[in-house]
Amino acid sequence: MMVRMISLALACALAAQPGFAAADEMLPAWLHEGAISHFDGLTDDLVTGGLGADAMFGSPPGYIDATRPTSAELRRAALFFKASKGQGFGRIYGPNVNQETGEIYQDGGKIAGDEILAFDDDGSGRQNVAMLLQIPADLSADRRCLVAIPVNGSSSLFRDVVDFGFWGLRHRCAVVYTDKGHGNGFHLLEPDTVNLLDGRQLSVSDAGGRAHFRADLDDAARRAFLAEWPHRVAFKAAHSKQNPEKDWGSDVLRAIQFAFVELARRDSGFTRANTLVIGTGSSNGGGAILYAAEKDTAHLIDGVVAREPQVQLQSDDRVVVVRGSTERRGSGRTLLDYFSYGNLYQPCAVLAVPDLPLKDRVPFASNRCRSLHDKGLLVSDTLEAQAGESLDRMHAYGWDSETDVGHAFGYFVAPDATATKYSNDHGRFDVRDRLCGYSYGAVDADGRPVPVPAAQAAQNFAIAPGGAPAGAIDVINDNDPTGPRRSWLSVSPSTGRQDFNLDGAMCIRDLVAGKSPAAQRVQSGITEFLASGKLNGTPTIVVHGRSDDRVPVSFSSRPYVGLNDLMDGNRSQLRYIEVTNAEHFGTDLPGFDTRMVPLTLYHLRALDMMWAHLVAKTDLPRSQVVRTNPRGGEPGKAPDLQASNVPPILLRPLARDLINVENGRVTIPE
Repeated sequence: MMVRMISLALACALAAQPGFAAADEMLPAWLHEGAISHFDGLTDDLVTGGLGADAMFGSPPGYIDATRPTSAELRRAALFFKASKGQGFGRIYGPNVNQETGEIYQDGGKIAGDEILAFDDDGSGRQNVAMLLQIPADLSADRRCLVAIPVNGSSSLFRDVVDFGFWGLRHRCAVVYTDKGHGNGFHLLEPDTVNLLDGRQLSVSDAGGRAHFRADLDDAARRAFLAEWPHRVAFKAAHSKQNPEKDWGSDVLRAIQFAFVELARRDSGFTRANTLVIGTGSSNGGGAILYAAEKDTAHLIDGVVAREPQVQLQSDDRVVVVRGSTERRGSGRTLLDYFSYGNLYQPCAVLAVPDLPLKDRVPFASNRCRSLHDKGLLVSDTLEAQAGESLDRMHAYGWDSETDVGHAFGYFVAPDATATKYSNDHGRFDVRDRLCGYSYGAVDADGRPVPVPAAQAAQNFAIAPGGAPAGAIDVINDNDPTGPRRSWLSVSPSTGRQDFNLDGAMCIRDLVAGKSPAAQRVQSGITEFLASGKLNGTPTIVVHGRSDDRVPVSFSSRPYVGLNDLMDGNRSQLRYIEVTNAEHFGTDLPGFDTRMVPLTLYHLRALDMMWAHLVAKTDLPRSQVVRTNPRGGEPGKAPDLQASNVPPILLRPLARDLINVENGRVTIPE
């Protein structure tokens, strides 16, 4: 491995290529040193860390010393992606499967090549937006291509490699990732340690400007905060004080520029004019790639595939989405709007859904129902009626009935953690603000704050999804009358019940719907990143699961299709694929295995169709509903996924499956 600075002369040469700004605008101070690593495709590789695809069915790889992992060990652990044989990984799709022929590659999914780590910063050391370029050893010189991926969630740069990033490498393309200014940047305040972009933990003083993230407080302020609130941690996705979502699209475009610098360094034949660029992402990575396409005035991207995009839209009442007898006007809801609303009612609503997977994981649901009634947020008097009313309220707010299957799992995954993270983020709050009485730290079995275990501190890069909950680190309710405690287990001060901290949930909701100074800060931050829907004719395929409980289609993809139709009109090349029986997380837990199919497979198919459109000039598919067939069987023992369960996306679907769009009006078939 070697470390070096990007060549100024090279970048100046690149700047002269079509589609790029002048050298003094493009180069610059924002592009910083990167580590270069070579992987032979045998002992280590770009996709599986040398483990092979079959290893994804087992346990995560370990460490020689769990408290002192090397960067190579952290990388391997971060690449690990828990897969399901039942869902067809490694057999129907995956890095070891030829999507076109169904052939199983003999290399086990391992791909040789180089990796280059870099970061984008304004010189302050506070941004440090992480970027990773993977260049396969068999990089094509005949069909030059690049795939740009903003990563899912707030995770490390390696989160999406085994899930779908391998697709670009299998097409002999370079693949560039960016963490969008979130990423796994933790500042453990007590030991005063931070992690570098490669995951290693160092003291703040040793890390200096190379820290992925450090909280904005000096040593005296840090000590004073810990004296009152011991064992707390800060993390970048909540506490950067930069509202990075406003820059997600720009971060993707800069990652593409970084990739061209490096590719041209190796082969001066790589130019924007002769290189095919596809942008793709999942969840908030899917939203980020749409933001990037909207900002792409230099036409750096040729085509886009967005899976279950967490995209938030500018308000436009001309957008109408119709499904059956239900008509919804307007351009969806922002993430904090629907998260804060669902965070109130979802734990009570789980009691109204029959045969709900993981219902036992929401133990204080009845307490939440009673507390909602006591607060006047429910009018029903009996527990059964309160649960039914909560579910009805969620349906009326925009959740389709198909999402009900995910309510217990979705709440167990912690919407309060997501809501508090984004509230802090958009309002640019400091870790010391403890917004709505929430803070973050490691907790013991009783939920009380404790020091972060040494092994977790060292391994956070591979363990944490960019915030809480992660291992022992979780959301803490500092307002619990018995003392700070994990929010999930805490008592609400005003109700005296273990009701999943209803007081905190109501406070978060007020940040969206209220008029307090804190609410105004959050609401102002939200206005900074709302999507316009204007893709300027860029070929785009959006794939979303109808059963998505985390990013419901009614708040995101469906209205985005309508808004794009209004903005691009006849120039629009957006196609929308809505897949039945597919949810957000791709979980194969009992009860999901019998009912849900993996949306990842349709993401890969959409990428294949976009490739064919851009390379072979085939038509894009018509917007459509793809009707899948669940595996069925007994929960926990569903039969393996077969081709018959997952019919293809059709270029020309049946009339009954067509999604029609006209003048901002989107008609979705039942």
